[in-house]
Amino acid sequence: MTVDQAVLDWFSINPSDMTQPPEPEEQFIPDLPPAPVAAIRGAAPVEQERLLEDLVCQEIGRVLQCPAEAVDRHQTMTDLGVGSMIGLELQRHIAAALKVEVELTFILRAADTGTLARHLLGLLTPSKAGTDQRDIADPAAK
Repeated sequence: MTVDQAVLDWFSINPSDMTQPPEPEEQFIPDLPPAPVAAIRGAAPVEQERLLEDLVCQEIGRVLQCPAEAVDRHQTMTDLGVGSMIGLELQRHIAAALKVEVELTFILRAADTGTLARHLLGLLTPSKAGTDQRDIADPAAK
């Protein structure tokens, strides 16, 4: 029986002799300026929703490393490629930008970017809290 020379070489390598492959360089993504929460709160309700949806698309693009314009506003978060790990990163970015706590389940279950924006608007304006949670939990309840 013959053993391939590569296998023999592999078994004879001392781990301390191996050099570590170079770490891949992280792609630099500049920090975005903080969301103008005061401007969002001071805008008309329709404008608030649009500004928040733009912010959501911007942050989705940031975590998926694509332009915000490439984010299809009509797809679910799952269809966009937002799973649990990316969702956690998106959650962190939204929390930092808006200074609100949004639950990961709301992000992952959002029917589209507009639904998530309406939920965020509810978090920013406490008088509307509760109505947006129904939108995400049950899209048919709109």
